[in-house]
Amino acid sequence: MPHDIDWEFWLDNQLSPIIAKWMSEETGLIFKSAYTQKFYEISDIEIYQSAKRQGNVVIISKDVDFSQLIARYGSPPKLIHLQIPNCDNRIMFNFLLSNFEEIITSLFVNNINIVELVLR
Repeated sequence: MPHDIDWEFWLDNQLSPIIAKWMSEETGLIFKSAYTQKFYEISDIEIYQSAKRQGNVVIISKDVDFSQLIARYGSPPKLIHLQIPNCDNRIMFNFLLSNFEEIITSLFVNNINIVELVLR
């Protein structure tokens, strides 16, 4: 797993804080939950603006609003848009982790701003 990525990964409200903890432990990268950042009471546009101000942020969300915001106002932030039904935290974690190398390649090698991740 690459450790030289100077970006933070912010998990949106629909994703449990435990997933951020597990992903940080497994990858050695910085993952933050909406709950630890106190983002659970602010709008998507406010989260987007905060991420844009900070710069090197990848938002992980199931919400289509972030795709629309990035399309309209640009990147950063980058986005991992999860298209997966509600599921157990362990399933979500394994889904993210099993696709993470491909995600990193898309975001940082291929310089794609929005990665769609669909559970098939």
